[in-house]
Amino acid sequence: MGRVQRSICGCLAASWVVAVVVGFGCGEGKSSAPARLPNLLVVTLDTVRADHLSAYGYARDTSPQLAKLAAEGVRFDLSFSAASTTLPSHVSLFTGVAPITHGVVKNGLHLDGGATTLAERLRAAGAQTAAIVSSFVLDRRFGLDRGFDHYEDDFTKEGSSYQADTWRGFETGGAFDRRANLTTDRAIRWLDEQRDARRPFFLWVHYFDPHDPYVPPEPWKSRFARPADEAPSLLDTLTKRTAVDAYDGEIAFTDDEVGRLLAHLAARGLDRDTLVVVTSDHGEGLGQHGVIGHAVNVYEEAVHVPLVLRWPGRLAPGRVIAEPVESVDLVPTLLELLALPATKDVRGRSLAGALLRGEPLDPDHAVVTHRRPYDKPIDEGGIHVYGELFGVRRGSWKWIEGTLDGTRELYDLATDPRESLNLAARQPERVAAFSREVAEFRAAHAGAAPADTKIDAGDRERLRALGYAD
Repeated sequence: MGRVQRSICGCLAASWVVAVVVGFGCGEGKSSAPARLPNLLVVTLDTVRADHLSAYGYARDTSPQLAKLAAEGVRFDLSFSAASTTLPSHVSLFTGVAPITHGVVKNGLHLDGGATTLAERLRAAGAQTAAIVSSFVLDRRFGLDRGFDHYEDDFTKEGSSYQADTWRGFETGGAFDRRANLTTDRAIRWLDEQRDARRPFFLWVHYFDPHDPYVPPEPWKSRFARPADEAPSLLDTLTKRTAVDAYDGEIAFTDDEVGRLLAHLAARGLDRDTLVVVTSDHGEGLGQHGVIGHAVNVYEEAVHVPLVLRWPGRLAPGRVIAEPVESVDLVPTLLELLALPATKDVRGRSLAGALLRGEPLDPDHAVVTHRRPYDKPIDEGGIHVYGELFGVRRGSWKWIEGTLDGTRELYDLATDPRESLNLAARQPERVAAFSREVAEFRAAHAGAAPADTKIDAGDRERLRALGYAD
């Protein structure tokens, strides 16, 4: 049985207002009275790499709804997650700080005091806050429920991707996730039945489906499955091709559900009053660098993710921003867009100037990504891992450095976008500069020491079965 969801009835008296008119529903009146800020919808797509989205130029039509949203808003071409693992990435997304600062460097840890979440900031400003998450990894016991009046993390076996009591030899202990259509149903129900129309809302909806196992429902399964007698290319084994087809089908299924959620916003007349953000927590290997899944490296396929914002009447439609940005930029960006007080306790920078006024961003801005630490040397899916990895992407150059396994990799993405030719031995000066940058980053951003959440044996086995716990 799923846990009964906890819904805290918000009783905040404060209204969420600003001293400027934002233009929604103002007609032709010239009153200078304060206008209420818009609603905020943040959608996170689990395990979606940008280059498998048709909205980002992928040949297969995997994301027509996201492409439509991008045409109505702004698309960031080079957006990167802070980590290649679900919980650390989401914590960074909603706090604006690096994993080594908030301390949740891997799944199964708990977000303790120190970092303030976006939900806490918005609820303090008077917003009604709600979250619909679709994976046990984001269960409230790990701390991301902070600031949410309503947090739905209860799953049923009938609505899960995992239909058996065991998976890869481990007891599942029940359902681990919720399929995308059921998540959309939950989000729509909250909008229709629990939303307080007198207050602006912040709704976070998380979709899990593109994550392993790739089991798209029909018609998406058949739509993306290539004929069995089609010979795989030299770079595409039959096993990998099957995984890619199913993965693409899962993305398309999820994209359709995002479209259904956005259509409901429009049907309720909420679309023009809602700032929408769609992004992902990390990518997926799909066979590149010997990895089908994620979490073991910080190559582009693991950390290059989509980021699209739509805000009718405020953000010029159809714009594409090519300069690199990071997921930790979201919190300061949203605070400025919503005219809320800025905060200095974040690593990210505000992108509001680029979004609202077309101000240029730095094309050489250093993007830093993190791979969860492995406390002892192990083989993870045939890949030797030990310690943690840091990736620094500056301009066309990408540096990857390991703390314990001796990893030292340098790539020129302009000529080698798939990171196949390590140039570290040929570029000692550049290597030294990047290594100093990693050392300075670690010194400047080190924060809370990670502490394991007290989770029971069944929960830990579920995490381990999915590559989520040591």
